[in-house]
Amino acid sequence: MKENVVTVDENSTVETACKIMGERHIGSVVVTHKDKPYGIFTERDLLSKVITKGADIKKAKVKDFTSEPIVTINQDFNIIEAARIMADLKIKRLLVMKDEKIIGIFTAADLADFIARSSLEL
Repeated sequence: MKENVVTVDENSTVETACKIMGERHIGSVVVTHKDKPYGIFTERDLLSKVITKGADIKKAKVKDFTSEPIVTINQDFNIIEAARIMADLKIKRLLVMKDEKIIGIFTAADLADFIARSSLEL
């Protein structure tokens, strides 16, 4: 999993979210409401929701294009169960929580990396 998860407030503009994603070379930001995560804004949301609707990214709020609800797992997650959840729900990211606090994000890329490294040991 990746630590240091990047969040934006739901009232941030799409432009702000996109700038953060571009500067940090990440594909998503977790969207919060009153400092609690409730959704995620991804590159796919930008393409399939924002651009296709012709929204003005300087004015549009990220909350209007956020994918929700965000799916979370406990810090003690089993990688096989995480993969199963992702496959069943057809999602690429799981937010990792500990005591209602974000401690990381587990992505499809993390899963692929784990599989690649595990198969090298065989």
